[in-house]
Amino acid sequence: EPPFLPFSTAVERGPNESKRTESASEKMPFGARGPPGGGGQAGSPAEFYWGLPVITRCWFTAALASTLLAAVGMLSPGTLYLDWASVVYKFQIWRLFTNFAFLGKFGWPFIMNLIFMVQYSKTLEQDFKGVAADFLWLLLLGGSLLMFINHVSGLALPFLTIPLIFMTIWIWSRIHPNAQMSVFGLFSISSAHFPWFLICLTMLMGGSPVANLMGYFVGHVYWFLKHVFQPTAGHAFFSAPSVIRRLVEDEEVHTTATAGGAVRFGGGG
Repeated sequence: EPPFLPFSTAVERGPNESKRTESASEKMPFGARGPPGGGGQAGSPAEFYWGLPVITRCWFTAALASTLLAAVGMLSPGTLYLDWASVVYKFQIWRLFTNFAFLGKFGWPFIMNLIFMVQYSKTLEQDFKGVAADFLWLLLLGGSLLMFINHVSGLALPFLTIPLIFMTIWIWSRIHPNAQMSVFGLFSISSAHFPWFLICLTMLMGGSPVANLMGYFVGHVYWFLKHVFQPTAGHAFFSAPSVIRRLVEDEEVHTTATAGGAVRFGGGG
């Protein structure tokens, strides 16, 4: 029996799409059959981990490691949060990055946010067709805008991991608006409406939707400028600078029928 996941997808294909070739970007990673192109069910945590695209794998590792180390008292969250005074006057530049890699205390929110990070970061990264540098550039652009909004709005959120995760969810839902999301196996909604369902779920659980909305806004700005607004659509600005391309190698993309094969976890039908 595969582990239960509350959200899964079944993709609606257009008339010209092949039924034989599955795009890994249409599947949730916990349902992937091993590393991309590897074929077969992922048989161990190591196979699952190394099957993640490189940027998602690094982000997942940083978030999990920082939370584990903080839980056992080996790392203080106070050294990770976004503090502009420490960045400017103490040159603690790492805070510009570590504030996107901490998910707080262990618990149900931590588990759900980690699942969301892996699911939607992986599928969105695979939409970049193996150009990992461009996906990293997306995260850097989105993170920069989130920090700017966080500062000028006076929100002063110490960690922006959650808004960055929701940014990836929004962009994914715009690129794949017709995917059907199975929610707890009880009902289905289209992926285009999934971000709004998450806001309702957050509020029902007594949380604030601010982090969701910040991520959605930044994600929409990116998606609109890159894909919709004609003067900027497809502009070279959305491709990673050469310095990032030299640091991050492209990944080989497999399009075999077994790559990213789907198992509908928690789905009905």
